[in-house]
Amino acid sequence: MLRPEPFTVRHNSRTRLGLLVAAGEDGVGASVTASLLAAEARADGARVLIVGPALRAQRIAAMFGIAMPSSADTPVRLGRDIHVCGSIPNLCDADVIISVPSARAQVLLDAVDELCAHTSPTSALILAQRGGASLAATFAVLKLIIGRRPQCSASVAACGEADVSALFDAAERWLGHSLSVAPAIPIDPTLPIALGAGIPLAEAVASTALTTAAAALWSALATSALPGALA
Repeated sequence: MLRPEPFTVRHNSRTRLGLLVAAGEDGVGASVTASLLAAEARADGARVLIVGPALRAQRIAAMFGIAMPSSADTPVRLGRDIHVCGSIPNLCDADVIISVPSARAQVLLDAVDELCAHTSPTSALILAQRGGASLAATFAVLKLIIGRRPQCSASVAACGEADVSALFDAAERWLGHSLSVAPAIPIDPTLPIALGAGIPLAEAVASTALTTAAAALWSALATSALPGALA
């Protein structure tokens, strides 16, 4: 069986793919999702840089079993072809940049601007949980991103059993923007316990539905970034 061409060959571009992983509220799983996507992108042949605020960057590094200094101004290596940093460096040796801002509006907008300045195409993945309040917060994030950078493609991923159909209707009707369908992300109630015990993410999610979901999610996002693909 022939192996599929790596992402860098399929992408066939001098520009970098940018992925913004956001949520309307903290604690939804953006850090875990970004870390899983980074691992999938690396397995697909891409060099990956994860960017996030200091505490989030440290939390992501800990998921890879790495202790990241709070004052680190340069990318910290998490593993083969994966680094994490608090901001995008001027000299960035990466094929994919994944930004994971906090849920604060100004931090989110700054992250969108920074990512768009360094990547093309740039996509936004917004995570949504069950409940009216969570869906409203997700819509607010969509409105911020699309209002700031309407050229970004946007996807919504349901966490667990969340019904996000209303978000697609609202985005089309009130924002004039069509959303891409992203594979759902299952909720594993044992994952926070495993991570809190210091178990590396790769080990904690091994042979679980999360690994399958992450692979499907990366495939969908990477495919939509190919020239000529539908956003």
